[in-house]
Amino acid sequence: AVAAAAAQLLDQLSQLPANQIHQYPDSNAWAANGPAVKGDGALLGGDPHLPQTEPSVWYEVALSAPGYQVSGVSVPGLPGILLGHNANIAWSLTDTQNAATRYYAERIRDDSYYWRGAWRPMTVVHYTIPVRGGATVNLAVDITVHGPIMTQAGQRMAVDWMGNVPSDDIAALFGINEATDFTQFRAALTGWRAPTQNFVYADKAGNIGVIAPGYYPQVAAGCRPWLPMPGTGACDVTGVIPVQAVPQVYDPPSHLIVTANQRPVTAAYPYYIGTSADFYDPGYRAAYAYKYLASHEPLSVASVAALQNNVTDSLASRVLPSLLTALGAASLSSSQRSVVSLLSSWNYAMDAGSAAATVWWTFWNDYLTTVFEPWWKAGKVPVGRDVDGLAVGPGQAPLNEDLEAWTLNDASNAAFRGPSGRGPGSAPAAMVAAFRQAVTHLSAKFGGSPSTWTWDREHARSFPSVEDAAGLGYGPRAASGDPFSEDAADGGLTATTGPSWRMIVTFDAGALSAVGVYPGGQSENPASPWYTNLVPLWWDGQYLPLPVPGAPAGSIEWSLNG
Repeated sequence: AVAAAAAQLLDQLSQLPANQIHQYPDSNAWAANGPAVKGDGALLGGDPHLPQTEPSVWYEVALSAPGYQVSGVSVPGLPGILLGHNANIAWSLTDTQNAATRYYAERIRDDSYYWRGAWRPMTVVHYTIPVRGGATVNLAVDITVHGPIMTQAGQRMAVDWMGNVPSDDIAALFGINEATDFTQFRAALTGWRAPTQNFVYADKAGNIGVIAPGYYPQVAAGCRPWLPMPGTGACDVTGVIPVQAVPQVYDPPSHLIVTANQRPVTAAYPYYIGTSADFYDPGYRAAYAYKYLASHEPLSVASVAALQNNVTDSLASRVLPSLLTALGAASLSSSQRSVVSLLSSWNYAMDAGSAAATVWWTFWNDYLTTVFEPWWKAGKVPVGRDVDGLAVGPGQAPLNEDLEAWTLNDASNAAFRGPSGRGPGSAPAAMVAAFRQAVTHLSAKFGGSPSTWTWDREHARSFPSVEDAAGLGYGPRAASGDPFSEDAADGGLTATTGPSWRMIVTFDAGALSAVGVYPGGQSENPASPWYTNLVPLWWDGQYLPLPVPGAPAGSIEWSLNG
């Protein structure tokens, strides 16, 4: 029965189109008020995790016009501030991570598809695509009522994406930029459709909140929107979550708000918004942030900055005690015992100079492989079709969640026995096997004493050129952090994704203070001294005041006349 259930699960996973399974990392945004904040005001911190490139996706700007005074960061082509503050409110964003795409397996016959009891002709759209240095490509796209037919990773599906729904995002952003309280803030977002985002809020009156506007597609009961659905009409989108019912909170009794791409609602929420296999973060960063913020009250700019730059691996703090217990009962060599000693005194921080961090990361990868790889092979999961989406590894949120849960609460789960029944048999046995494998691997790779296996020998960050031009990026440079830390680092052992902008805004007795930094510079010219001048500040956890609307930013002032 266990084998049959596992085979069914693997079969379902193998049907997932490319890139539907969650990838790390995402973003952080926190808000606090009242007694949780020094001075009893309100505080907001935000750091969206995006690909880190040179030049950056962001640039700092202060916009000043009659009735319009706002400061923060924007992106090229956007006539407003995306993350920032005005005189009355401040806001930041994280991705809500809801499943905004539906896949439909259509019944197709020649140029027709079957929908609601009849064969219907597909719409065909023709595109002529000029290619620099090559021949022009003519592309014909078949479209059903569910969307365009797309073929990827061996899957041919109609794709219904909420991003195709008209969304007046510019008007919403203008409304946010001009809002003076949460009522106006929320009203401005009623027209926001896609992408769904968590808009985290604080104001000078000492209030905090978060709202996640957008289109959340709903299908009929009995349909499984996390997998490709039949295109016959039975599982068509029937509507969306009403605006008043989208996830939101205002002035919570805890005086704390944390969004780190975790599921924003409980199991009691009456609407479907996705599964962990679709997108949601397992909540390691969110749980750590709540614990940290609560233990550092009353909060200040310094304490929030320390959290934004924190590299504690919360998953390690949960699992490592069980690993040490298992190793304590195992027969180990003297060299393996010395590695255990490193782990026993570790503080769970993925610091660049930590050898325990290297051991932990290697162990967790090997632990996942030890438990899940036999099932993958038995189920013939077509990993080669979509390595990022289907390969066993820490980038798969459900695997991390399951293995953590079994390790802590179900150490004899049948998964540890493997499909043949000849696996380790239990969580302690699997952990010991993975630990031995990790030590063998690291000994062969680095040699010498285990204390020299520091994380900076294994892990780096790199900010490549946005055009992939050699020599126009920054790094790679040995670095701290991992995908599970607040100061997230993702993209492999040479991370290219992480906090693309750090911002902290405080309202103390109504007085506003705002600082921020991003790993780049204001110039897009690689020859300019302002191309990467902010990278050292970002790297060292330092911040600069945000520019003040209406005030000259420096010795050069431009004006637009006529």
